[in-house]
Amino acid sequence: MLTEYPWWLGIIGALLAFVATWFLYRNNPIGVEGKRAKQLLWLLHALRFSVLFVLMILLLGPLVKLITTQTQKPVVIFAVDNSQSVTLGNDSTQLKQALNKQFELLQNELGNDYDVVPYLVGKESKQASSLDFKDKETNLNQLFITLKNTYDGANLGAVVLASDGLYNKGESPLQTASELKAPIFTIGLGDTVQRKDVLIKNVRTNQLVFKGNSFPLQIDVAAFAAAGQSTQITVTQNGKPTYKQQLVLSNNYFNTLSTNLTANEFGTQHLIIEASTVTNEVSVVNNRMDVFINVIDGKQKIALLAYTPHPDIAAIEKTLSQQENYSTNTFIVSQQQTPNNLEQYSLIIAHQLPGLNGEGAVLLKQLKDKNIPILYVLGAQTNTGYLNQLEPTLQVGGARVGNMNEVTPIYNNNFSLFTLSNEEQEHIKKFPPVMSPFGNYKINGEVEVLFKQQIGYVKTEYPLAFFAKGSNNKSGFFCAEGFWKWRMYDFGISQQKTTSTILGGMVQYLTSKKDQSRFRVNTKKEIDENESVVFDAELYNESYQLINTPEVNMLVTNSRGKNYTFTFNKTGNAYTLDAGLLPAGTYSYEAATTVGTQTQKAKGQFIVKPLQVEFAQTTANHQLLNELATQQGGAMYHLNNMGKMADTIKKNESIKPIIYQNQDIKSWIDLKWIFVLFMLMLTTEWFVRKWNGSI
Repeated sequence: MLTEYPWWLGIIGALLAFVATWFLYRNNPIGVEGKRAKQLLWLLHALRFSVLFVLMILLLGPLVKLITTQTQKPVVIFAVDNSQSVTLGNDSTQLKQALNKQFELLQNELGNDYDVVPYLVGKESKQASSLDFKDKETNLNQLFITLKNTYDGANLGAVVLASDGLYNKGESPLQTASELKAPIFTIGLGDTVQRKDVLIKNVRTNQLVFKGNSFPLQIDVAAFAAAGQSTQITVTQNGKPTYKQQLVLSNNYFNTLSTNLTANEFGTQHLIIEASTVTNEVSVVNNRMDVFINVIDGKQKIALLAYTPHPDIAAIEKTLSQQENYSTNTFIVSQQQTPNNLEQYSLIIAHQLPGLNGEGAVLLKQLKDKNIPILYVLGAQTNTGYLNQLEPTLQVGGARVGNMNEVTPIYNNNFSLFTLSNEEQEHIKKFPPVMSPFGNYKINGEVEVLFKQQIGYVKTEYPLAFFAKGSNNKSGFFCAEGFWKWRMYDFGISQQKTTSTILGGMVQYLTSKKDQSRFRVNTKKEIDENESVVFDAELYNESYQLINTPEVNMLVTNSRGKNYTFTFNKTGNAYTLDAGLLPAGTYSYEAATTVGTQTQKAKGQFIVKPLQVEFAQTTANHQLLNELATQQGGAMYHLNNMGKMADTIKKNESIKPIIYQNQDIKSWIDLKWIFVLFMLMLTTEWFVRKWNGSI
């Protein structure tokens, strides 16, 4: 027995208990008489001695070692591809019934020794079992990311994936799946035999066009098992046919058609590219593709001011050159290059300015006086002392010239100026470190932080990228050099789309004109049809203070004249509205509210783009499923021969329960049964004495 005090003190406690009991009951003080008097006296002696002895023992602080055993059953994931492509050429109801039946059979076969958890796979992966095959995108890699995050440290026994092997979002699942350390069993769905089909495989055109200009349109047309038949390709621009072409098909047909169209109107132009159907076609959904282009008046000019030549300069120039509404001019300040007319520029990107000796400080002061937005990029040659004087929003204390930290970005989930998708956020986590000037970073005033700095393994509150709000001239800060590293790395994971989104969002926010209206409604201009349409609104009183007392209503109208009515929800001191999923098409909206006697209105447009990627490929990819299973030590099955899967799982020695033993040391005084025993002995002694009339 473990005790807090020496155990030999228990002997003294026992002697004290014995002496106290003897003095209490010597010479039969309670006058017990009768045949059982002797036995009752011995019982009273025993009870009183036990009570006193237990009390003495408790004073020694005895400890008890408790060992508890827990069994963690292996988790078997049953994941089903819930996307539209799975049902191509199949009856969705029959397929749903077959998969549900297989899930129930697997549960019954594995019994209570395993936890079978259903998952649905689409654009996202979630724990659910209600199949409808309506997901418009498939991200198989996201399934394994979700499982890795959810079951990290848990007993993940096996993953069963029922899919056609086709994915059109995210990276290949092979690398992420290898990190699970669990066998994967795949069930091949869909048809691997190519069936008759005509499809618009791809359309290439400019996303941004200037009014009055012509723009190219390239259409990739493919056909399978359609030899001798013909199809007509039609292009409709804002409801008017502008191009037609008749094509004679072969079994494995592919052709690229080219034409030029003219942008005669401002705003969003809706192009519909269609191929007429052929007999017994497996899918007609992929015969059409909708494209939206924006027609604007002219480009916005951006000046790129750099202290010295740097790889970042070329990376920024190339990224902005891919966005047609911007034109850039580069000036090297150390080579005495400066722009002649500052007012012509919508944004200045100041790379490592002010310089070591204050180069560019005067020019930056002029830009601030003219309220021209500035995006500062800090680096080893930035004089943070001059910067602290120019921009009170950011103060870098304790900086030493040339001292740099390697930092990686931490995305701020509360950032609201522009949106990065979940996939882009995952890409950012993999970006290589950039170099940030050493120092203590302090932010003053109202700002929106996009990224925070992670230095090594330490997540800090220092900003890496943020924007100042509430001032006359907008300003943004990227507190590091090395954007070129991000762009190079991003080529391998997203063809540089993520870095383009980051820089494009920063530039778009800084170049957008400040809205002076008292009622403002914002939403994305282009929204995928599987994405909720979300609006944010701000209402100001005559003193330009945010208020949200009045109710805000909105009318949304599609191109066919159908109306949708909504009421905004109040949040903080603003408004928000989640309009949910809307059918593909072009929409206009008008929001209205009343402040006092004045009616405030806000109008705008947005488009919901149809997603047809699930029908771009109609042949199942069982090779990928086989690679997944082989790589992870599993096996591939089909719906009609997967009866042996449960036996294979049960025989796999790596898929077994994990038994944990927890050891805990507690003081006896914390054990409830000790208290119960103590009170039981006292109560029994009292009852015997009471019965014999001594109390």
